[in-house]
Amino acid sequence: MVAGAQDALILLLHPLAALAVIYLMYDQHRWRKQRLELRGDERLAARAAHEQRGERLFQAAVAVVLLGFAVSLFRGLSAGETLFWALLPNHYHGFLGPLALGLFAFLRRKGQMVRDQREAGEKFALELQRHGRASDVIIILMLFHAFLGFLYLLQLLR
Repeated sequence: MVAGAQDALILLLHPLAALAVIYLMYDQHRWRKQRLELRGDERLAARAAHEQRGERLFQAAVAVVLLGFAVSLFRGLSAGETLFWALLPNHYHGFLGPLALGLFAFLRRKGQMVRDQREAGEKFALELQRHGRASDVIIILMLFHAFLGFLYLLQLLR
């Protein structure tokens, strides 16, 4: 239960930050289509921007997960829970956050491997395919995770 307006605002920090990251992830995912349409210098510039945004997006995702834990900690300590119980997720959404971050780290690593293999002059098509498929899976799981978070938020705000 949320006590007042200040608590509700603190509780909304995580979902609002998450919405921004979701939008940026979707925008980043559109590269799969764009890369087939661009040529020459325009493609090289867009690819460099995609790689740079991917790194910043991973950092933003880490920040959103940490913010989620901070909000959970605030909520739990305000309710009189111990530090351990305040940090322990008590909903599927909370358990999936660190797991999703692990999947995002995998996606990031695959992207780095594509870049490294490309720069070394090696074949990188297989890693590129894995990176693309991982991004597809993460987009789907992200929507599921956001839906669970929405349900949890409704439960907390009632």
